[in-house]
Amino acid sequence: MKPISYRNRFRYLCSFMIFTFCLVSSVLAQNETEDAMVSKIRTEVDSNYVYDYEKTKFVPPAGKTLLIMGQTEQRIKEYKRKFPEQPNPGGWSAYWAITEFVGVTKKHTNSTGTSQNHQMLVSQFPNSALHSAMWMVGKWSVTENTILGIYDPVIKRYANWVKTINRPVYLRIGYEFDGPHNVLEPKDYVRAYRHIVDVLRAEGVDNIAYVWHSYAAAPYKNYPLSDWYPGDDYVDWVGISIFGHAYSKTGLNKEGEAVLDFAKAHKKPVMIAESNPIFGIEADNPKVWDDWFVNYFSLVYEKNIKAICFINEDWTLVNIEGLSKWKDAKLYNNELVSKAWFKETDKDKYLKASSKLFEQLGYE
Repeated sequence: MKPISYRNRFRYLCSFMIFTFCLVSSVLAQNETEDAMVSKIRTEVDSNYVYDYEKTKFVPPAGKTLLIMGQTEQRIKEYKRKFPEQPNPGGWSAYWAITEFVGVTKKHTNSTGTSQNHQMLVSQFPNSALHSAMWMVGKWSVTENTILGIYDPVIKRYANWVKTINRPVYLRIGYEFDGPHNVLEPKDYVRAYRHIVDVLRAEGVDNIAYVWHSYAAAPYKNYPLSDWYPGDDYVDWVGISIFGHAYSKTGLNKEGEAVLDFAKAHKKPVMIAESNPIFGIEADNPKVWDDWFVNYFSLVYEKNIKAICFINEDWTLVNIEGLSKWKDAKLYNNELVSKAWFKETDKDKYLKASSKLFEQLGYE
């Protein structure tokens, strides 16, 4: 083998230096782009939404927001595979139904092929809170049976399990109670909600914060929001959904604003209990950052939102009536968007999993 000449060595060295320079320049440019994307978020806080909370629990300290991710076992595991180096969020989301005790202590796969498994989240993520959503609707006599106590054995099994997991639980009872898709009559909903809380309390559960979660859009039969309210003694948090809402640069819709003002009047902290840019995150187009994420995070700052839950989902695979126009909006579809997401959520403002998290939430 002939030795490499000094001239060729020089050429190789120059080529390597040029390659390295281009690589470093590309990384710096990428970081600058992420910085630019995050800099578009409006971080001013409306002082009207900074108020003292009453009759509540597990609220992050001033200036902090609990970060939650969801919502199926498949998507959560996929999220962990895609972002193995990123810190775990401060909470994970899961779902179950008042009608049967499934998806809590064991894996349950529903008709869409996705699974719920509360226990998996507890076992794999010891330093995270649990964001638990209880399905309850006004159809099929569900609220009537709840009021009559027919589902009390289900509630009691959930209570016994919750008492063993040693962490804060945010329980959304009949989430999106005012959504037309849930056909809940306010009087029935209030009675069912109170009954569930009464049973859980009677079972000695003290690590649940009860979340009253509004659809934050045109309500079922145009009932006033207050008709659905179970009362200050039954509500720890007020939740809202943010899906199509955040595409508007003019701010939250009137129904959403009404929910936030209601929470303020009752001195309750607010969480964005479900959220996602439902019109998609495309692989080769970061425009969704400007169209949705900037407005979303700006709302979190402006309205002093104390917890956010992002749903990582391809809606084209979810067989739910009314979602036919929703698209694939998984966070890792677009590398630049996901990097900007972590650039923002890596800030100290957002509470993530840690050995100090429960203490920060006031849980002992």
